[in-house]
Amino acid sequence: MRNKKQAAKSFRGAALVLTLGAAALMVSAQQGPAGGAGGRAPQPLMVHQLKPNVYWVEGAGGNSAVIVGNNGVIVVDTKTTAPAGAELVADVAKITPKPITTVILTHSDGDHVNGLASFPAGIAIIAQENCKTEMQAAGNTPAGAAIADHMPTRTVTKNMEDATIEGVHLRLLHFAPAHTSGDLMVYLPDDKIMFTGDIVAAQSPYPLIHTEKNGTSDGWITTMNGILATDAVTFVPGHGDVQMKADLQKRLADTAARRDQIKALAAQGKSLDDVRQGLNEPPPAARPGGGGGPGGPGAGPGGGPGAPAGAAGAARPNMADFTAIVYGEVKK
Repeated sequence: MRNKKQAAKSFRGAALVLTLGAAALMVSAQQGPAGGAGGRAPQPLMVHQLKPNVYWVEGAGGNSAVIVGNNGVIVVDTKTTAPAGAELVADVAKITPKPITTVILTHSDGDHVNGLASFPAGIAIIAQENCKTEMQAAGNTPAGAAIADHMPTRTVTKNMEDATIEGVHLRLLHFAPAHTSGDLMVYLPDDKIMFTGDIVAAQSPYPLIHTEKNGTSDGWITTMNGILATDAVTFVPGHGDVQMKADLQKRLADTAARRDQIKALAAQGKSLDDVRQGLNEPPPAARPGGGGGPGGPGAGPGGGPGAPAGAAGAARPNMADFTAIVYGEVKK
């Protein structure tokens, strides 16, 4: 356990949390040996309190949420590996003695679902229907096999479904195929907090889109407009720090403008290389990596369940290569 000074230093978004109430920060005492990726030293999970019963947990994959209800706990997303999932379960036990009864998945990427392998058997697992299909399609991978007995037990089939779980009012939102075909936003209307999954990945200037999971840039625009049409105030992204509505509005405006530029250049018959040159964009080899492995944001094929076998064809653009994705959409 880190000392109080270290914990206070590492707590991000402190001004936001202080306005919401008394802040709490907990660091897991231990990290599983497989918690890192690519040989990097694993980092402990960091637990941040937003409300007396609402937390978000960063580290070891995508951000997770912990929502403490009347008699049990709801967890949103479960980290990249079984050891990281076990650490998340242990952190929940530090927050409350109440059992985990429900998991909600924002999408099928391995860095959000693989930790299910360490969650209790028999819990309710909720996902958008396409997310379940993607997870089932990855069942022949080692990671997929590890969570074969943790498939979604309930699927969301509508654009909006309200539910009360453990006395907590939840609104589950799906607008269109965007990051993947099965994205699901988890909204707490009473607290005005939304967990966006990888619709928002704060470290990336433009959307991350899995074309092999039928994600689209148009669907991302639709989804972001839907998110911003709610009265949510605080947004916990799939990766990165807490965002406010103005942050998402700027992200949407910047993305829409960039998308329009790419489409206009492509409509002139320019090649993808010409489009990149017109945008003063470095060639892909000079760009930061977009993840795809077990530890990267939006872990795709090879990074865990979610992609159908063989989906990572050579013609598929990297999920972070927004220019190539939009260009490909125009040229279809």
